[in-house]
Amino acid sequence: MIQSSESSESLTIADIARLAQVSVSTVSRILNGKPDVAEVTRQRVLKVIHDTGYSPDVSAQRLASGATVAKSRVITLLFPMDHAEFTQLELDFFIGAAASCSKHDTFFNLMTEPMDADHLLNLFRSGQTDGVILMQIRMDDWRPELLTRHDYPFVMIGRTSDNQHYRYIDLDFDAAVETAIGYLVEQGHRRIGFIARPASARAQQIGPSVRIMSGYQRALERYRLAPLYREVKLTVPDVYEATLELLDEAPELTAIFTVHGASSPGAIRALRDRDRLVPDDCSVVALATERIAQLVTPALTAINFPTDTMGYQAATMLINALQQPSAPVEQILLQPRLAVRESASTPVGAT
Repeated sequence: MIQSSESSESLTIADIARLAQVSVSTVSRILNGKPDVAEVTRQRVLKVIHDTGYSPDVSAQRLASGATVAKSRVITLLFPMDHAEFTQLELDFFIGAAASCSKHDTFFNLMTEPMDADHLLNLFRSGQTDGVILMQIRMDDWRPELLTRHDYPFVMIGRTSDNQHYRYIDLDFDAAVETAIGYLVEQGHRRIGFIARPASARAQQIGPSVRIMSGYQRALERYRLAPLYREVKLTVPDVYEATLELLDEAPELTAIFTVHGASSPGAIRALRDRDRLVPDDCSVVALATERIAQLVTPALTAINFPTDTMGYQAATMLINALQQPSAPVEQILLQPRLAVRESASTPVGAT
């Protein structure tokens, strides 16, 4: 580790340049995330920053350069992309967060590239953000612990396995699955197909995927149901194929619950292609935003997934934390709310 005779608070960008044996302009470009730096140089400078604990005083730098220090805060939503494009589900999170920022005179940034620890810390050290909203939370996510250790403000949309000290907002996915299947059982359904997120997401310990399957297992035990499920990519074609497979496995199936309302038309089309009408011959229930649930034909009976509200509340929570750093840690776990619409009914022959 590089040792410095000065405290991290007194270090300057020139000190970092000297210790890393590069120019001040090179350090500046790295701190500001510019791409025109050789990777080996970038890593050397980031190591010096990490080892010395350097954190630039951005306000002082602006004053020294004659610039006006902005009063508005900047928050950044981090959503590491794992597919080619956003769906409406993710866009609703972003729109909600942006709306809160607009209301509270705060700048909003969206970043989609995966980040390692140095890149994440550098967002704060370089003055690019005052706080972050973390998404795609894993059960064993390393980011909350890292940010807490460095006293950098953040809020999670989602939660880890241990959230005692973390601010978050999340939907109770375990309870959502149990509520949906419980409703179908109350209507008289016993052969219920379940379409869940890809198994790879559960293997990666993505929080909703883990909790969804946990809720499903509990529902099976509680209602003494036989397992009948597929874990697939949540696209219309994949859900279409998954529904056909479920019908092949269980021709007597009378209901389907899918955790992705936007791809539920794939299930409805598969049922239609097998001459099964919704809801007369087979009910369909989904986890969906209200807008998607009402756009699908027939309108979906659904557990409401209030993505725009969650984005809005996450940003508001973070802005409040920035304004009142000593305020108690706020945690919001939304309970499932079922809205009964046209896609579900009592199965034929049920008593």
